[in-house]
Parts: sequence; C-alpha cells; structure tokens
Amino acid sequence: MTTLKSATLALTLALAFTAAAASAAELKVAVFDAQQVLNGTNAAQRAVKDLTAKRDAAQVKIDALEKPLMAKQEKLREQQAVMAPDKFKAAQEDFAKDVATFRASAQTIQSGLDADNIKARKDVADAVRTAVEAIAKEKGYDLVVPKGMAFYNSPNVPDISTEALARANKLLDK
Repeated sequence: MTTLKSATLALTLALAFTAAAASAAELKVAVFDAQQVLNGTNAAQRAVKDLTAKRDAAQVKIDALEKPLMAKQEKLREQQAVMAPDKFKAAQEDFAKDVATFRASAQTIQSGLDADNIKARKDVADAVRTAVEAIAKEKGYDLVVPKGMAFYNSPNVPDISTEALARANKLLDK
C-alpha cells in the first residue's frame, strides 16, 4: 500500500510541476557578439590607435634611457682588466644603481600604459553593458547572453549585436 501512495504522490507532484511550468511566462532570450561589439566601438578603435602611439613613444623613451647604460656597461667591461679591484667594484655598484633606476623608470612608464589600457577597456565595457541593458528592458528580454557563452542557440533567438554596437557608440562618442 505504501508503494501505491508513493507513486500517487510522485505523479501528483509531477503533474503539478508540469502545470506550473506551462503557466509560467516564456523566458525571452537574446544574444550578442560581445567581442564584436566591444572591439567594434569607435572608442575601442581610437583607444587601440592611441595606446599604440603611446606604446611606441614609451619604447623610444626606454631605448633612450637604456642606450647610455649599454655604453656604460661596455666601457666597464673594457676597463675591468686595467682597473684596481676596489675601483672596479665601486664602478659595478654604481652601474647597478643606474640599472635599478632604469628599471624603476621603465616600470613607471609601463604602469602608465597599463592604467590607460584598463581605463579605456572599462569605459567601453561600461557603455556596452548600458546599451545591452537598455535594449533588454525596451524589448522585454529576460536574459541576454554573449554568443561565446552559449553552446547553441536557435536561429530564432534575436541577435542584438548591431543595435548594441550602435548604442554603445552613441554613448561613447559624446
């Protein structure tokens, strides 16, 4: 008798769950190509050009700082055989300080480039997020998923990539 009661209870729960699921509103989903939208914005393309120019200028600056160090190192090698050991050691210590100063300068330059890169990426990502959220709210989407996160989506699932790119550009190009 207990088995019959368990089976009846399980069937009742299954029917109740099916009825509840059928009466629930259908989930509205859209997708967008996150990489295309993020990289396709005018701001991202400007940032790439700007950061490339800054990186090239930084490399010129680093090369200019490094050139005298290389010359000093070569001169130190040449003088090693004729220099007194204590003077050579002092010259090596002096050179090590110059190398440390160079490394600190190079690190400061790199940190500046990294900060500019992070800020540009954040600005673009924030604008894309705002654009996607606005589209979702206007069109009643419950969920918007980057295409790269979905293993499969039906051709019936709306793709809002073009609209998201246009809106992100509008936000960023003010």
